[in-house]
Amino acid sequence: MEHIQRALDIARKDLTRYTRSLFIWAMMIAAPLLIAGLIYFAFSGLGGDGGFSVPATRLHVVNLDQPGGQAAGFAAGTLLLDFLQSEQLSELVQVTVGQDEYSARAAVEALSADVAVIIPQNLTDAVVGSAAGATLTMVQDPTLTIGPGIVKSLLAGFLDGFSGSKIAPQVVVQQLDDRGIELEPQTLQGVALEYAAWATELGRSQGSQEHPLISIQAPPARVARQSTLAKLAGQILAGQLVFFSFFTAASTAQSIITEEEEHTLARLFTTPTARTTILGGKLLAVFLLVLGQAVVLTVVSALVFGVQWGQPLSVALVTLGLVVASSGFGTFLMSFVRSTQQAGPVLGGVLTIMGMAGGLFTTGFESLPGFLDTLSLLVPQGWALRGWKLSLAGAGASELWLPVGVMLAMGALFFALGATTFRRRLA
Repeated sequence: MEHIQRALDIARKDLTRYTRSLFIWAMMIAAPLLIAGLIYFAFSGLGGDGGFSVPATRLHVVNLDQPGGQAAGFAAGTLLLDFLQSEQLSELVQVTVGQDEYSARAAVEALSADVAVIIPQNLTDAVVGSAAGATLTMVQDPTLTIGPGIVKSLLAGFLDGFSGSKIAPQVVVQQLDDRGIELEPQTLQGVALEYAAWATELGRSQGSQEHPLISIQAPPARVARQSTLAKLAGQILAGQLVFFSFFTAASTAQSIITEEEEHTLARLFTTPTARTTILGGKLLAVFLLVLGQAVVLTVVSALVFGVQWGQPLSVALVTLGLVVASSGFGTFLMSFVRSTQQAGPVLGGVLTIMGMAGGLFTTGFESLPGFLDTLSLLVPQGWALRGWKLSLAGAGASELWLPVGVMLAMGALFFALGATTFRRRLA
């Protein structure tokens, strides 16, 4: 217990020293967030959602449809009006309802509406009755193009659902004629009404993004939907988190070399505390500092950029693997450095090359050559990035055993080699 307490005291002392350094804070937290933030705001237009924004079209609708008795409660005009007024279309069209054709044309001429749609009296009759056809009238501001185009697409998509009301009875008649069966007019009317009922349900479902014949269920245990920008920020931050975690670990392990040059380490060795305990405390500080960095970055990025890192257990496992791998490799790398003058070039050069090999700087790009994915698995950074990508995609803990296991194994091996090298050098 005494050795453990002394190791914890040394780790606490080193952590206090590190956290007083502005450079450490800048490289641990500020740099990765700044890089991700610059890219995030560049794509979002300084805070937007990154999508193409179109102002809502002011739409004036006049429903003159007069369903006949043969429609059996079916009203095509009312259904169309409800569709245009649905909440799902509120960002595309702002609907006002008029009483007659004159008010519709006057609204466009007075620039109080961008587009006016006049639903004819015989729309329902054209759908399920004897009318040969019906014509919707659309009046638009001649200076506009996008808004009227949106309205045309909405009308066409909705009315296509009714086009089969004339085709369905014809198909039934043809199929039964081939079998020598004749149908009465009332039966054909029933076929049209049945089709109209189906079209009614289809029209209602369009507004809610559902389908009367299809049930769509989200896969279980997956992360909630997030914006494209949040996904991009997550991919970028994953790469930056891995890169700067390895950088922080190596920079912290460099303190052993610094204290060796300043002879403070030699004075520490003259105390009754075993050298293994002293080194263990210093390396524990590396582990705890990188762990704190990972926790802060994931929490802050979730709050600021809306990044959904994944399921809690998955995030915890990948974080543990990253901390062990980066701490172990940082200790291993610095164990071969003989002076602080060598540390800078070695730390920057080796970590940058390995970061490139691990794909840390191309996380936001798609359709990269396949050999790059294979190359990334030759370095611990690549396995760490793979773990974070799986977690960002909503993978469960059972799907992360391979990358997390490889990170833990690599980290333990590097840590053991680095600690052994340090003990031999300082013996």
